[in-house]
Order: sequence, then C-alpha cells, then structure tokens
Amino acid sequence: MTLLVLLVACNVVLAIIFKVFSQYKVDNLNAIIVNYIVCVVVASVALGHFVIPSNLFSIKWIGFSIALSLCFIIGFNLMAYSYQKAGVALTAIVAKMSLILPVIFAVAIYNESLPILKILGIISAIAAIILVNLPSDDEQKISLSKEILILPILVWLLSGIIEIILYYVQVEEYVTNDSIIFVSTSFAFAAILGFLFSSYRAVAKRIYPKWRDLLGGIALGLPNFLTIYLLLYLLEKGWEGTVLFPINNVSVLLLTTIVGVVFYQEKVNRLKSVGLILSLVAIVLIGMNV
Repeated sequence: MTLLVLLVACNVVLAIIFKVFSQYKVDNLNAIIVNYIVCVVVASVALGHFVIPSNLFSIKWIGFSIALSLCFIIGFNLMAYSYQKAGVALTAIVAKMSLILPVIFAVAIYNESLPILKILGIISAIAAIILVNLPSDDEQKISLSKEILILPILVWLLSGIIEIILYYVQVEEYVTNDSIIFVSTSFAFAAILGFLFSSYRAVAKRIYPKWRDLLGGIALGLPNFLTIYLLLYLLEKGWEGTVLFPINNVSVLLLTTIVGVVFYQEKVNRLKSVGLILSLVAIVLIGMNV
C-alpha cells in the first residue's frame, strides 16, 4: 500500500510540474526529452552500471519497449494538440477514461474477477472523472467537428494502449526482474524519437531548447520514472489490473484537484464536489478488493 501511495504522489507531482511549465513557458517537448534522459541516468545510478544492456536487440521484450516509446512520444504530441483544439476539459476526461481499456483487457484476456463492489467502484471512478473535469459555465465552450473530436479519442486509445502494454509484459513475465531495464530502455528510445522530432522542429520552425526546458526536464525525470516503474512493480507483486489502474487514476484525480484548490485557488462547483465524493467512494469500493 505504501508503494501505491508513492505512485499516486509521483503522478500528482508530475501534474504540478506541468502546471509550473505553463507559468514559466517551458517547452513541453524539450523538457520531456531531457526528462527521458534523466530517467536513464537515474536508473543507471540505482543499478550501479549503465542500464541499457549490450544485448538489447536480442531481449524478448524489445518490441514492446519500442512500441511503448512510440506511444510515449506520439501520445504526448497528440495530447498537447488535443488540449489546443478540443479543449482541456474534454481531453482530460477522455485521457483519464483510459482506465477502461486495461480493465476490459484484464477481464477479457486474463479472467480477472469483477465482483459487484469492484464494478460499482469502477462506475464511480468514471463518473468522478467526468464530473471533476466538466467545464464550468464561465469557461470557454469549444465547437467540435468530427475531425477535432477524433483527437481526444486517439489520446484515449494511446493512453489505454500504454497501460495495456505495461500490464501485458508484466503478467506474461516478459520483464520479470527486468522492470527497471525495460522502463529505462523505453525512455531511451522515446528520447531518441523526441530528439529527432525536436531537431526537425528547430530547423523548420526555429524553436530551440532553452535553459528553462533543461531545468524542467531534470525536475520531471525522477517522478516520471517512478510512475512507470512502480506501476510495473506493483503488477509484479500481484496487484490486479482491474484494481490498480482505476485506483491510481482516480486517486491522482482527487489529489490533483485538492492541490489545485489549496495552492492555485481553483474553483470547485457543485458538480465537481460530487465528483470528488464519488472518487472517494470509488477508492473505497475498489480498495475493498485488495
């Protein structure tokens, strides 16, 4: 349970850091690339040697690592574009609803149990996500075309695929005792892909890295690494996907909202209040299956 609390805390720290990014005009892509490099360095220091193995391309999980790195980079850019075009509220709702995909996968493929309390907890989690992220009356409404609506749907799909990959490689014991190497390798590939994209952007649009991007990436590195590594570790220790993914997502939702209210004076209307209550209900109901 302590590691789950740490996992949620790291996710909340990530949300706070990204909020600070917008205040100090940190370029998200450049900071993300630096963050991936920092993740590899942190893992190497923890192991006492360079974390990327010399026989990398002969390891059985290499394909999943490359797929995960592609999802990291493509998903990041899609989410940023969706925030701009489809709006923050809709994108946030759809992205957090990605918990549905690994839950369906866990039940359909691995026959994880779905007792009534867990079902009610998952339904409460979904309702909480929607209510907490609904825009208030004074927030800008965005007119959505079919072309724009596809963006948050793709964000939802890629977010769910990332969680399914993490779940699958752990359950199938592809990364038994190799979790830290698998995660670091995925980040290393993502850093390379991100660097190529950033280089193209620098040439085509003259958008160059700045010192604040470097500092932001360094701050992002450790908590980002832990969010992926701890998720894999908890799955390795026997946590069910139908329990871990919903509890993680809805706990992050609850705490980031509380942080926003306490430190950023964000408003909580009646619907969001109901959503926060439902998030607590979801945590209790799903937690009863641990």
